[in-house]
Amino acid sequence: MSSPSIFERIEKAREFLKEGDYFRILTHYDVDGVCSAGILAAYLLRNNKRFHISFFRNSESPKILEIVEKSEYTVLTDMGSSLVKNLKGKVLVLDHHKPAGDNDEILHINPHLFGYDGAKDACATTLSYLVVDDPTYARFFMAGVFGDKQHLSGFSGLNEKIISDLKIDIVKDLAIYGSVLNAIVYSTDPFFPHLSGRPENVEKLLQKLKISPSKEIRELSENEKVKLGSALSLSLIKNSKNPEAGKMIVDIDANLGGSARYLSELIDAAARTDNQSIAMAYILGEKRNYEKMEILRRDYKSEIISAVYDMLENLFEKSHLQYFFVGNTYLTGSVSTIAALYLLDPDKPVLALYKGSESIHISARENRKLAKKVHLGDILKKVAAEFGGVGGGHNVAAGATIPHDAEDNFLEKVNSEIEKCLS
Repeated sequence: MSSPSIFERIEKAREFLKEGDYFRILTHYDVDGVCSAGILAAYLLRNNKRFHISFFRNSESPKILEIVEKSEYTVLTDMGSSLVKNLKGKVLVLDHHKPAGDNDEILHINPHLFGYDGAKDACATTLSYLVVDDPTYARFFMAGVFGDKQHLSGFSGLNEKIISDLKIDIVKDLAIYGSVLNAIVYSTDPFFPHLSGRPENVEKLLQKLKISPSKEIRELSENEKVKLGSALSLSLIKNSKNPEAGKMIVDIDANLGGSARYLSELIDAAARTDNQSIAMAYILGEKRNYEKMEILRRDYKSEIISAVYDMLENLFEKSHLQYFFVGNTYLTGSVSTIAALYLLDPDKPVLALYKGSESIHISARENRKLAKKVHLGDILKKVAAEFGGVGGGHNVAAGATIPHDAEDNFLEKVNSEIEKCLS
């Protein structure tokens, strides 16, 4: 008997959503988690179904298993594959992280089980969209894909299939938004050393280029775009340790009644600052929340930029990794990504640590070249478990939570594991 295809399980997931009347949706707190849960919730709302959504930072939380046990119908998005062997009952898991196996007692959909790469071929939002299969939610599908950085090497796998089927207009443009001055000052991806967070330096640059700081990026002439893009690209080349950084001023985007990449940044700002409900309400139709997310984005970007400059002054290194501390748990992922993509030694993974009241939260990042040898998700999962913590994720991006007293030994062991991979 042949193994089921991912599309057979997708079809079963549709039947699952039709079957129940009330669903407990448990999801990760980031963009992919919010968008994947949001698409399902919007679909349920349209079909007069009831639901209750909860957001989690740690996908290994005992609270998750407790909720699943008490609920008749449960959906886990952007998490759940690491717990799959402990789940039973009417449970749907839509996850793209490396699974701990499969489980016939539940409905488990993970691209890794069907020959796809969960780091680039499909995220949780991809799976939610395939289940719902409604172009109304196409822009949230794209926002999830951009938020999970699955566009960096071009679209592939299930992402590419959906984009092709929907004939989504993929464009290349400057990867900054808003008025020219604010677009550069608040830019974190790309991050411009000496320009991001430095309005006086940006004003000098724009004066030199004879471009009005109050002009909107989308209103620039082609000549102005070329001039600005070239100047910013040159700045990245001069001030970044990534030889590819100069290319990052131009990025692909999806035009779906507005920039999907920008929408992803808005949802990310709400998600990372524990305002997931604002983003979720927007997905469910509360259009006024768009402006609220724009305010959150500006404030969040300011925090990130401040933390990045602080990181550059307070960096620690071991033979095979670099690490630093941040003041808020929601900054770990963003600052470690910027550090790995633009600012630090590209031959060493980057770890950002936040010391919480009960434990230490860690985000690890590296570039795709290094990821061919070093799987950060596997390393953090293995080492965190040795010290009574939890960890996991993809090769390029991973996370962990460990006890306070494990910090030094954890870092030493991670360094040792990276060394083994490289040798």
